Amino acid sequence: MQGGLRLLLVAVGVGLAPWAAVSQDAGRVPLVVISIDGMRPDYVTKADEHGLKIPALRAFLARGTYADGVVPTLTYPSHTTILTGVWPAEHGVYGNLMFDPLQEHSGRWYWDFSAIRVEMLYQAAKKAGIVTGAVDWPVTVGAPIDYDVAPYGTAGKFAYIPVDLLNRLGVAAPKDDEDDDAKVAASVAILRKYKPGLMLVHLLELDEEQHRHGPFSVEANARLEKIDAQVALIERAALAVDARTRVVVVSDHGFARVDRMVNLNVLLARAGLMRLGRRGKVVSWKAEAWATGGSAAIMLRDAGDAATLAAVKKVIAEAATDPAYGIVGVLTGEQAEAMGGLPGAALVVDFRDGFDAGVGFSGAVVEDVAGTGMHGYLPTHEAMRAAFMVMGEGVAVGRDLGVVDMRAVAPALAEMLGLKLEAAKVGAVGWRR
Repeated sequence: MQGGLRLLLVAVGVGLAPWAAVSQDAGRVPLVVISIDGMRPDYVTKADEHGLKIPALRAFLARGTYADGVVPTLTYPSHTTILTGVWPAEHGVYGNLMFDPLQEHSGRWYWDFSAIRVEMLYQAAKKAGIVTGAVDWPVTVGAPIDYDVAPYGTAGKFAYIPVDLLNRLGVAAPKDDEDDDAKVAASVAILRKYKPGLMLVHLLELDEEQHRHGPFSVEANARLEKIDAQVALIERAALAVDARTRVVVVSDHGFARVDRMVNLNVLLARAGLMRLGRRGKVVSWKAEAWATGGSAAIMLRDAGDAATLAAVKKVIAEAATDPAYGIVGVLTGEQAEAMGGLPGAALVVDFRDGFDAGVGFSGAVVEDVAGTGMHGYLPTHEAMRAAFMVMGEGVAVGRDLGVVDMRAVAPALAEMLGLKLEAAKVGAVGWRR
């Protein structure tokens, strides 16, 4: 299967509620997009099997969509694809963290809007005169969004547009990026006060519980039940402003249980492909593994260094023969870029479920992390499937489209707003009634 998000869509149309107001722009139907980070579709489609009480999400089942992820299946690249309709190789957000071979930037993420190279949905909306809002949506620091609570910083900080937004709304600042309660309060307040035609909300706590305890753990299930109530709060606030509102629930990737972490850089250092200083800090490098969750991109300092490439291939080929390292596949850089991700990589190493890419440079190659969870694998892993569900005015009833390309989400969202994204490479999913 070629790279990218694949979706299974089933949609249910919802009529106007007589008690709700209608927005000032009577000709345009508002759109709310709620991202539940790391939510596999089977959290909803197989809720009974997992003993989950999630009535708000189950109400979307007749309009649910399944998706495989981008390359890699990570939060920031996926969220950018969802709003652009193109793969990371084109939109410019290649991972969560930027590649930092000499560890100079203390784990800098792709926080800034300036990293994105194509038009985002909220840009097209703003050009059309649509009021926009966002809370914790990735890669939005400095974005042209009217009312924005943007994530940045390793301590889970936020930037605000306008700078006094929280004072205007009368809500508290999120304690960190896991504080979904505060993010929901801000989202509801933006909907009520500013009535945006496009509202984006990113909820993170399920992802964090799965990293700590694995998918479908007691902790992850309890968190999703809490998120279900939060989705209902956002939905009610949106429909109270305009009962025609279309509500879309997406996720960015799935999740797999992890028991072993594999530090490929230890192998590369042993092969003389990097030199380490005190406390394992990289002093110089010819090749380095860029960990991207369940996969790793092998980067070369000099892309034309044939001798280094040959040495890297030898190290990885030998590792792939040892089951202890959990390597399930190796792509060339050309193959990875053809799947839409990690341009510039010499190789991309994919791990089997149960293993993920570590960030260590010295010590053990394999570490025990039993009972945790990870994503970032190639999108061929079924566990990496993401979710897409939609309801609202004009949405088709009971339509199941099977598995479709994740790039089709952005043009569908644009259609819902009466817009077009020029960069989008595929047609929209068939959501209309």
